[in-house]
Amino acid sequence: MGFLSCLSPLLPSLSTSSATTSIADPLLYDQSPDEKHAVFLDSDDDGRASEKLELLRGEMKKVGVDVYVVPTADAHGSEYVGECDKRRAWLSGFTGSAGVAVVTKDRALLFTDSRYFVQAAKELSKEWELQKVGMKDVKQWDEWLLSLDEGTTIGIDSTLVDYATAKPLLAKLKSKNLSLDFPPTNLVDNIWADRPLRSAADIVLHPLKFSGQPAEEKLSALRSYLTTTSTKPSSFLLTSLPNIAWLLNLRGSDIAFNPVFYAYLLVPASEEENFVFWVQNEAVGEEVRKEVERLGGEIREYEKVLEGMREREGKVVTDGKVSWALIEAAGEENVTIVSSPVVAAQAIKNDVEIEGFKAAYLRDGAAWVCWLAWLEETLKLGKKVSEWEAAEKLTQYRKKGEDFAGLAYENISATGENAALPHYAPTASESSIISLKTPYLNDSGAQYLDGTIDTTRTYHFGKPTKEHKRAYTRVLQGHIAIDTLVFPEGTAGNAIDVLARRALWGEGMNYLHGTGHGVGEYLSVHEGPQGIGASASFGVSAIPFVPGHIMSNEPAYYEAGSYGIRIESVIFVQEVTTRRNFGDKKWFGFGRFTQVPIQTRMVDYSLLSPGEIKWLRKHNEDAKKALLEVVKDDKRAVEYLHKQ
Repeated sequence: MGFLSCLSPLLPSLSTSSATTSIADPLLYDQSPDEKHAVFLDSDDDGRASEKLELLRGEMKKVGVDVYVVPTADAHGSEYVGECDKRRAWLSGFTGSAGVAVVTKDRALLFTDSRYFVQAAKELSKEWELQKVGMKDVKQWDEWLLSLDEGTTIGIDSTLVDYATAKPLLAKLKSKNLSLDFPPTNLVDNIWADRPLRSAADIVLHPLKFSGQPAEEKLSALRSYLTTTSTKPSSFLLTSLPNIAWLLNLRGSDIAFNPVFYAYLLVPASEEENFVFWVQNEAVGEEVRKEVERLGGEIREYEKVLEGMREREGKVVTDGKVSWALIEAAGEENVTIVSSPVVAAQAIKNDVEIEGFKAAYLRDGAAWVCWLAWLEETLKLGKKVSEWEAAEKLTQYRKKGEDFAGLAYENISATGENAALPHYAPTASESSIISLKTPYLNDSGAQYLDGTIDTTRTYHFGKPTKEHKRAYTRVLQGHIAIDTLVFPEGTAGNAIDVLARRALWGEGMNYLHGTGHGVGEYLSVHEGPQGIGASASFGVSAIPFVPGHIMSNEPAYYEAGSYGIRIESVIFVQEVTTRRNFGDKKWFGFGRFTQVPIQTRMVDYSLLSPGEIKWLRKHNEDAKKALLEVVKDDKRAVEYLHKQ
């Protein structure tokens, strides 16, 4: 799933902060607002953009702020947020997964990046100004704030601002004589009458046969980190939902496509002291409760986390994604910010997880081939298939797979100009018919209990033009360059990103997203810290690769208003043997999980080297050998594989 939200130029700056004012507890955001405090609008009135803005400005006036910032965020720094946290989408009408709304007394601005320019332009009403971040003379939202008149007061919800961007922004605002205020409640919540309640779905155990490491070992490693890196007794605070789920070997379903649950976790250095697990009680069944107690944990109410941090004595260690509200609750002087050891450990998959990914991608490859054989035959018969119907059919095939647990993200199924929109997702009511005259792109994935899937392939079901073939082949060459790379220990993604772009750059072509991101083990489809990216625009990935790191390999090209091409497989780092082993360093290369043939109809073989042609043939032959036994009962799929 390219377009890497985790590497988006917007997301690192989703914060702002400091100043003091009372901080609202998350509990307040899950209750109906005080009816004496505001006039409410329901979701049925979503078209009443101007009225929403008028009401929000009324709330701003009540609390004394001139400007109000509404980020795409929840209190955990999640990339994707639950329905209850989609405030920016409700207010602005723009439903993309990344963007920031800024409302002043007489203007309403929506800041987003190139992935969403077309979508935002369609969804925003005339009251909103689209700020195309990355275009010439267009600033990031936080930079734009610095241009406000001296004395301006800016408001934001302190639970939705992370420390990493709050701290520097505060200093910049102060230098411009601007102030930041934290109203006691979220102002959007005060006018959003039927805001969905926070999900509290059942939390479940994630068995050792999938996780490969007991939770007690993970907790022990974290405690060891605390005792070796801190000179004073301290505790580690985890606020990231995937990190908490991974550490405790638990899973949930509170956010669509992400098997996570709402919680906070405070792990003390001493094993003699219980860790504190703030979680929604209604989500904790007896089995999970006993497991937490067995691990030495104490369950407390999710809504009491700020209160708990205010009462907490001693030092706290955490990472930069922690909310400013929690920093203030704990006392900034008591908090040490570090690169999370949990994030680093989670990224290195153990042998059980690696084998789980292999099994999951094999099952998913079988579903994909059965679907593709059906789609190709259906289109050859002259039947019309919409983007949405094609995506739904693939989902149905996936559901038949063992340990299927839902989709990993919203299906991207796009023909023609829709494929030039990296985040395009069809609906039953708005979906184009797949064309035989232009490329069709499918980027989709499933959640299996043993692995998270992220696969993209681009197909042509008719006769591709020379330009289609040339663009497709250049993308393929970038994909091959990454897949076949051998590199010395210490190499990071920022050093190899150019290889994926080299063939495209020679044509004056490019893509405006990173080349690769980490993937979770039955967790988030985007995971860090490793990845493949080399600039502020495309994402900077400076974490050296080590065996066990997995990531996507997904170069692309998008011709706006015409077509899009992306080829994505998920790969993993492994040690390799080289002829010389210069410098006595270890040498690494990539193995591949994805088992889906690459269509050759759009390949211009005159552009490929003999080695690239050999790679393509072997890739499809390997996929065929791996899948034939799995799809043997589907004659159509077997025939399709033999044709590849």
